[in-house]
Amino acid sequence: MKSLRKFLQLAPARRGLLVEAAVGLPLAWLLVRLMPFRFWSTWLGEAAPGEADPPATPETQAAYDVGWAVRTTNRTVGGRYTCLMQAMAAQWMLSRRHVPTSLVLGTLTERGEDNQLVIKAHAWLKVNGRTVLGDTGERFTAVSSYVRRHPQPVED
Repeated sequence: MKSLRKFLQLAPARRGLLVEAAVGLPLAWLLVRLMPFRFWSTWLGEAAPGEADPPATPETQAAYDVGWAVRTTNRTVGGRYTCLMQAMAAQWMLSRRHVPTSLVLGTLTERGEDNQLVIKAHAWLKVNGRTVLGDTGERFTAVSSYVRRHPQPVED
């Protein structure tokens, strides 16, 4: 009940972002859990090696608002969505707003408690060269990126 009260007190635009995130996150979950990566990876954008930055655009608050909505929705449901699922949902939301993004996939190799090598994977989303979702802590090495470009409308 407290969460519903907080939700209703938000501005309509913020409520809309939360609803959009609440739809996008389960869709990302379904793709990641039920479909092979090769099937849906083309939907993420143009593949590039390493950490590719999306084309620069005028600074937009939308990127930070979408990041907030995805993080808030994930926290509300107990953190059940992975970094990849969150980055995918945020990328889709920003794509609807014609904001260029780069979804970056990275790895980290470290020694576990039993002295065995452990490889960890992580995903983060960049807009204008800044990470807006999935902070890396500079520890992960970028393996590949999926860049979505959106041409700016041409004025007559």
